[in-house]
Amino acid sequence: MTDVEYLRAAIAEAQAAEANGEVPVGAVVVHENKIIGRGQNRVLRDSDPTAHAEIVALREAGLALKNYRLEDCTLYATLEPCAMCAGAILHARIARLVYAAPDPKAGACGSVLSVLNHPQLNHKLDLLPGLLAEECGALLTNFFRKRRLEKSSARILGKEAPTQEAPMTTRKPKKKWSAKVATDSTHPDQGLFNQSASTIAKELASKKVSPKGPASGMRMLNFYINRAGKNLSASRHTELEKAKTLLSEIIARQKSKSPAKTAKKTQRKAAKKSPSKTPRKTASKKSSTK
Repeated sequence: MTDVEYLRAAIAEAQAAEANGEVPVGAVVVHENKIIGRGQNRVLRDSDPTAHAEIVALREAGLALKNYRLEDCTLYATLEPCAMCAGAILHARIARLVYAAPDPKAGACGSVLSVLNHPQLNHKLDLLPGLLAEECGALLTNFFRKRRLEKSSARILGKEAPTQEAPMTTRKPKKKWSAKVATDSTHPDQGLFNQSASTIAKELASKKVSPKGPASGMRMLNFYINRAGKNLSASRHTELEKAKTLLSEIIARQKSKSPAKTAKKTQRKAAKKSPSKTPRKTASKKSSTK
């Protein structure tokens, strides 16, 4: 079997985890071309914060070999391991790690931390990141999007549920949702980052996406580039960099206009104060003539 086939076995574990309400992450351990350990996310079912897919697979592999040292073994995971799992991989002396999607929030293989192959640690292993990254990334993205939609639907249904059976109370009614945007930015339309540089810059600078200014749009663009990482093609990366340049120009133009606005406000304040001083002077002149 090839790396892709073993990784697809890990994807099957991730799909089984999702079917049981867990975050879809899966892993398998291979020794001498044979899967000796399978794991899927089990933190909710087992009420165990350590029951990540990699840990579960390592435990099963250790029992299969009757040894906590898993030398000459390869671990396949659908998501970049976290710091806990990376530490377990080191202690198990895994020889090779193949993982699919990067984890920009908790990845310990270079995305956030670099636990593996640290120069001060003894054990070194071969790394193959990014295999089937798009497929595994989509699995996670769709899972969290579906979860957000379910939570949103639950809130809406909760508000619209019939209240005939509920007893009358004297509680104050809840405040209605306000349409005013208080956050730094909203989410852009799906597929925006696949458009041209000018379109991306224009949308990210608009009040619809960035109500507090294009600087928040720039942060959004940088976050997308960092999260997409190696999954971006060279042409798409170039287009996104052009968008950053255009956004920087928009931000610079706004900054250049702000001193002029400040000067106008100062002039207006001075103009409002000046009429109040004039009657005092005329009054003093009349008193002197008398």
